[in-house]
Amino acid sequence: MGQKLSKEEKAAMAKALNQSAMDAINAKAWVLVPSQYQKSDGTLESNVDPAIFVACEGDNMTVQGSICGGSKSQGYLVEFKDYTPTIDKKGNLRMRLVVNGRMMRGTYQITMRNNTNVADVIYTPSGKSAMKFQGPIVPLKGANYYKRSNPM
Repeated sequence: MGQKLSKEEKAAMAKALNQSAMDAINAKAWVLVPSQYQKSDGTLESNVDPAIFVACEGDNMTVQGSICGGSKSQGYLVEFKDYTPTIDKKGNLRMRLVVNGRMMRGTYQITMRNNTNVADVIYTPSGKSAMKFQGPIVPLKGANYYKRSNPM
């Protein structure tokens, strides 16, 4: 049987995950594969598909799957109009991303609590209703996601 982690070890591991996510956000090199997302009818759906993701690569972002309002096979490449991460006095991250691309425009509001790498995301596309999802933010190099070729 595996040994149980002590409370201090769990806290240290959570802090390391948070620091890794914060470093990736500051370097604009991160991926969020949702663990769950809200479907169009308002119910929550667990996600096991690594082809549904949001990836930040420098000044561009790739969004693929049903979380971008398209079909599961579509991927969109968008540019940042605004990339503003801020940290409040409790250490929680709040980030506002305004994106603009050929087929996709909108605003992402990302909230990540202190000592965790799990983020709550609200995406509000222009002229459509908001979509909500959550999942861990991980560095681009260590991420497990499937990026289809030729995003729009």
